[in-house]
Amino acid sequence: VINAISKSQNEGKAQKALRILRRMDKLYQAGNKEARPNAVTYTAVLNSCAFPAVLDFRTRRKALDTAIFTLEELQSSGYGQPNQVTYGTFIKACANLLHDDDDLRREVIERAFRQCCKAGQVGEMVLTYLRQAAPADLYEELLADSISSHARVSVRDLPEEWRCNVQDEDNWRVKPYGNRTRNGKARGRRKASLPRLNKH
Repeated sequence: VINAISKSQNEGKAQKALRILRRMDKLYQAGNKEARPNAVTYTAVLNSCAFPAVLDFRTRRKALDTAIFTLEELQSSGYGQPNQVTYGTFIKACANLLHDDDDLRREVIERAFRQCCKAGQVGEMVLTYLRQAAPADLYEELLADSISSHARVSVRDLPEEWRCNVQDEDNWRVKPYGNRTRNGKARGRRKASLPRLNKH
């Protein structure tokens, strides 16, 4: 249902997708195990945020606020952890919802990418959307140790710990690793949170 909403031309589709997620959460908490949300569900909400049907300032800012709220909730929930598609979709949403010269765009993208690195989820999708969304100087700053003057940065150029939990993009619906990396070590808690615009 949320995937269908994300493809619709509904003006408030980001908020509608989030309401469905809220309903799924309540049903699961009430005992309906089939209604359990997961990283795919949260990513679908982010996708609804990334492509607003109306491009006025108010709609875009509400969609951005919903995207930030959704990513942070998944990070702190017991429903799994963001994967590279989640982070990639979030970065894409930032690019679509914030103008190039908006300082908030720089701030949100930088924090999300650093969180993605700590989670070991920097895959080709994240790298591609980062290249498209980040200001040139920020892109160079974030990838300073990996950029070569002779070639475009690829995932293989990145530190192993940045990409150690990436799964095949074609199989991203596979259940995520939760709070542990592939080597079995527990991940630390997030130290930086994304800026909140409004409360839900």
